[in-house]
Amino acid sequence: MIASLRQSFGTAWQLQKAGRGLLQFLRHGEADHAAWLAMLNLHCRTNGRWTDMLARIMRRLRPPVEPLRPFDSMLGHFEPNAVEAIAAQIRRDGYYVFDTAVPAALCDEFAEATKSIEARTSRDPASRQPSAKFDPANPVGHVYDLPESEIWKVPSGQKFIADPIFLNVAQAYFGAEPMLKDINVWWSAVMGGKPDSNSAQMFHFDYDAAPVWLKFFIYVTDVTLETGPHVFVRGSHRMQQPKMREMLSRGYVRISDDEIAQVFGPDNVIELTGRKGTVIAVDTLGYHKGKAPQSGCRLVAQLEFATPLFAKTVSEPMAVPAQLDPGLEKTIQAYPWTFRRYRRNGETN
Repeated sequence: MIASLRQSFGTAWQLQKAGRGLLQFLRHGEADHAAWLAMLNLHCRTNGRWTDMLARIMRRLRPPVEPLRPFDSMLGHFEPNAVEAIAAQIRRDGYYVFDTAVPAALCDEFAEATKSIEARTSRDPASRQPSAKFDPANPVGHVYDLPESEIWKVPSGQKFIADPIFLNVAQAYFGAEPMLKDINVWWSAVMGGKPDSNSAQMFHFDYDAAPVWLKFFIYVTDVTLETGPHVFVRGSHRMQQPKMREMLSRGYVRISDDEIAQVFGPDNVIELTGRKGTVIAVDTLGYHKGKAPQSGCRLVAQLEFATPLFAKTVSEPMAVPAQLDPGLEKTIQAYPWTFRRYRRNGETN
């Protein structure tokens, strides 16, 4: 009885904070961290029911600005029905591997450029490990995270950002306005071959861009079973599954390989390998991890698109170069709402 009352009171309190966050979004353009914590708590308490409801709310508050239209991409020509088919497969499985790839030469150009950029070498919040340039022969950390501001300065990186395939698939999947939330690029190195929890190398779900988002992974180098593929649990992105209730009730924690296989079945644990240029769209609300490399190294570029509730347009606007690749200029002009977080040097809004 007392435990039930505590549970009900706790849920009501979290709902109140989440509601304040929605009002903040409507008034100022972004909900705060307290609202995000409340929504994460509600997600775990309700086996995802809260998140499904919040996604429906965001579709009403921020519907697509324009309908899908045909476009050309590095991956080919796409008609709206083809984009909708990709979104449908993501809804079913939680991920989609594109049939075509980013040109290998562009990947090589980008990989070479990243080696001259100072990167964060630890994701441990308590670490004081200094930044360093990636040296595959002498790695000092499990991952090397490049600063987002530096990625925007790399011409080949701008070509990744410019491709309209990402924002169009995101819109089709969300049924709502997509925004580019952030761009992450990192090298993964061999460090004893053991997984590192801080480096997302154990199973977990994301909730950073609630209620709905997509991450597009570009394999800039060849990714094999030995060099650390992205591993996704097929179907685990679908909420309100009875088998997930107990696991989600533990909160934002890491889950063992054995438990994941027991709950979802080993056939649904998919190791996503691919040659350089491979592009994968993933709904990381589902359980996933980056497999720890056993040999070689891996470079991944990740573009994350989300509905604008937590898109950091207010709290962390990003300054980008005044001069951009012509293809990126064209994409920003065609889809300005998607790039609302990003401002040219000298712009104030």
